[in-house]
Amino acid sequence: MRLSRITLAAVLAITLTGLTATAQQVHSTRINSTSDLNLSDAQVYKFQALLMAQSTEIRSLSANVQTAQDTLSAAVAKGDPVLTAMAVLSLDAAEKALKNTQLANQRNVMALLNDSQKQVVRDYSHKSIPASD
Repeated sequence: MRLSRITLAAVLAITLTGLTATAQQVHSTRINSTSDLNLSDAQVYKFQALLMAQSTEIRSLSANVQTAQDTLSAAVAKGDPVLTAMAVLSLDAAEKALKNTQLANQRNVMALLNDSQKQVVRDYSHKSIPASD
């Protein structure tokens, strides 16, 4: 059970900090679910169910983005401005759908935490994501 909580905490940290497909430098600070988040068994089960459901949706939306990127590449290669414009719009819509779903998923995950757990996640998020210049 301890290993699943640590794994869940890692997935939770990644989900909550928005570390998606873009590469970002993460500091050595880690959330340890047992000592920092202090998740209850009920929370662990809810997180597991929620994250399983979210991962299916995210995979599907990521596949849509990849398909739209491939379509755009093909349109650019053909040199057709109309196809290129349509592919750009399609890619933009696919990326927005993915981003909006990721944000909604983060809100859903945060809703399962109590106030002190949310503060731990916020503190971790501030430490782990470097400030942009």
